Amino acid sequence: MDLYTYFYNLVMQVPRGMVSTYGALARALGDIRAARACGVMLSQNPDPPRIPCHRVVMSDGSIGGFTHPEGIKRKMELLRSEGVEIIGGKIVNFRDKLFEEFKTDYPLKKLQEEQIKLKREVILEDDLTPQFVGGVDISYDGRIAYGVLAIFDTRGKFVERIEKVMKIKFPYIPTYLAFREEPLISSLLKEWSEPLVLMVDGNGILHPRGMGLATYVGVKNDVPTIGVAKKLLMGEVRGVYIYLSGKRVGAFLKSGIKKGIYVSPGHRISLETSLKIVKEYLKYKNPEPLRIAHLFAKELRNSH
Repeated sequence: MDLYTYFYNLVMQVPRGMVSTYGALARALGDIRAARACGVMLSQNPDPPRIPCHRVVMSDGSIGGFTHPEGIKRKMELLRSEGVEIIGGKIVNFRDKLFEEFKTDYPLKKLQEEQIKLKREVILEDDLTPQFVGGVDISYDGRIAYGVLAIFDTRGKFVERIEKVMKIKFPYIPTYLAFREEPLISSLLKEWSEPLVLMVDGNGILHPRGMGLATYVGVKNDVPTIGVAKKLLMGEVRGVYIYLSGKRVGAFLKSGIKKGIYVSPGHRISLETSLKIVKEYLKYKNPEPLRIAHLFAKELRNSH
């Protein structure tokens, strides 16, 4: 889904002489968690002033930021030219000027429904005969994504690097990472034909809807996947294991004095086998397939 285009069409609904907020736009997308992403997308506005990003302000009526050489000064000039009064950096009669009546079908709610539906297809038992272990990582420069799949054999030897460059259509929104990165990861997987277990820089079932990036990629491509995350998205760590609603969904592996990684099964693999495989490839903070993929992805980005 091209959420950027959808979002910019929402912004163009804000009438001249009115303003809206990042939160209102996030709710129009279907999830308040998208508020920060709305700010990022506005900063990447491909067609100002046709897409009137200057009409988006803070929820308290203050002006907020503006990506323009003259910054907030230019934003206030544009708003005043449209009849919006500003005193002390805030919109006068803000509630009367606030536009929230967007025409929308709440695309993020639809994506939540897709995640919940796909959850029924997830297999959390070992269904694999791996000859290779892969790690995938993506580096970004604005909306351009540089993805690398690093392939290792089961003895831990690096055997192949596959790379792709793609313009992304989805911003980063917490719990929706799959819709940002799956298209590029799937295109990388199509270039490899041998059976493999794929490590993904993200969560598996350790996710509010049980459908993190690793799980989504696994179901979409019918491959065994393991989620390896640097931060705990949710759940409670008790000893080694992570619990969510009383269910064991992941594990914490310490890989430094204070830091560690959070492992969760994605698809076609059990938690215990996920842990076993990650430990076999763990030399530094990240398992080698992910560490090497990360280095290659940065190298690919810097070469363009």
